[in-house]
Amino acid sequence: MPKIEFCVLGPLQLGDEGRRVHLRSSRQQVVLAALLLSANRMVPVESLITAVWDDHPPDGARHQIHNCVWMLRRRLRDIGVAEAEITGYPAGYAIHLSEWRLDAAARLRSALSLWQGPPLSGVPGRIMQREAVQLTERRLSAQEDWIDLEIALGRSAEVTAELYRLIAEQPYRERPRAQLMLALHRSGRTAEALATYRQTRRLYIDELGLEPSPLLKDLEQAILRGDRSLWHTSSVQLPLRHGALGAGYPLDASGATA
Repeated sequence: MPKIEFCVLGPLQLGDEGRRVHLRSSRQQVVLAALLLSANRMVPVESLITAVWDDHPPDGARHQIHNCVWMLRRRLRDIGVAEAEITGYPAGYAIHLSEWRLDAAARLRSALSLWQGPPLSGVPGRIMQREAVQLTERRLSAQEDWIDLEIALGRSAEVTAELYRLIAEQPYRERPRAQLMLALHRSGRTAEALATYRQTRRLYIDELGLEPSPLLKDLEQAILRGDRSLWHTSSVQLPLRHGALGAGYPLDASGATA
């Protein structure tokens, strides 16, 4: 039996390694995406109705959701899905998928490589767009977690290019800037690490009217005084992970796989 994958990190699609199947029905796309984003948990019918029609459901919306789920089940059977099952409950539905845990830098890097573009691209609806924003935030946080692991493994020099790219895309996130300072310092490029702080401070003052957080200020001072503990620091963590300049949620799934 082929191993069927469900991909939400990019266009919504399903299939095995040799064939990808795209659902033509936008309604089926939204329902499947909503179930995948809550894999192994029951999604109330009311939530599915809101995901499909926002705040303006038609008469008979519940019946249409039931029909949509029936069509999805048939579509999945047609492509040989045996490891994933959509189960009906009195109040909603759930898609049951085998668990895939993420561990260590290599697995996290592998999960990040699954991204093929903006998540859920082409799937309509306000609810799905909100979910796409959250997935994007989780991807950024996962990138930063992976960089922490690489630095801890002594690969500071190897991640500097990735950090420069990430900062260019997200110039106001503080965690990548702190990671870059630490990676440069541990790669013997202390002058560049300090220059990164000065550039960051100018940017924040000029663009945001803010001083850098204590995280960056303390890191600069530790570099200036040659604090030896920086050579043993395994990660750079912001005091508040959900602040405006901070990182987001840790990635706990790479997309669902059956």
